[in-house]
Amino acid sequence: MSAEFKKPVSVHTLHYVTPNISFYYPMVYGLSDLIIQQKINYKITSLMLQVVSEVINPYSTTYVTGFYEIKTNERNVLSITLSALGDFGGAHPFTVVRSVSFDVKTGDYYKLYQLFKPNSHYIEKLSEMVYKQIKEREIPLLGEFKGVRMDQDYYIADKTLIIYFQLYEISPYYVGLPYFSIPIYNISDIIIKDSILDRMLYYL
Repeated sequence: MSAEFKKPVSVHTLHYVTPNISFYYPMVYGLSDLIIQQKINYKITSLMLQVVSEVINPYSTTYVTGFYEIKTNERNVLSITLSALGDFGGAHPFTVVRSVSFDVKTGDYYKLYQLFKPNSHYIEKLSEMVYKQIKEREIPLLGEFKGVRMDQDYYIADKTLIIYFQLYEISPYYVGLPYFSIPIYNISDIIIKDSILDRMLYYL
């Protein structure tokens, strides 16, 4: 594998502050192509503002704190999460987590459905894997599990695809956000070749 895949993207932290918001979020810098760099940073900023709005709008939030985590930064793949915690004066704070995964070579980001081959029945396969973990971990559900969506929240962590659900999406509040780990090797036959997910299968 060429050296370009071994070099992580340089990231620094910015602080978005208003009287009722304090959110730390990442920006990439140092890319040779400034248009791609701008494309990535625009998406990250837009997602940060989206996460803030998801917490503030429906819950009359009085204060929002936010932070990010870098889940993968190698092989020209950058996968990050942005988390917002809203304090709205109730008994429990409300949390929203969103994520985005980029191909740093192009600046493109990918929804879950864009990672899998057409007609590969990936929804059924992923849903079966998630439901198996729900049963094994005895996660209580709010109703019948309807499966993974085409645009389900996910991020990439090393050689693992992490699929997760928002608060109240499938389970009660006290469960938190349910996360499900799927080894990429277990789904390698349905992944699009040379995609950001496929790239994580390579040995360095």
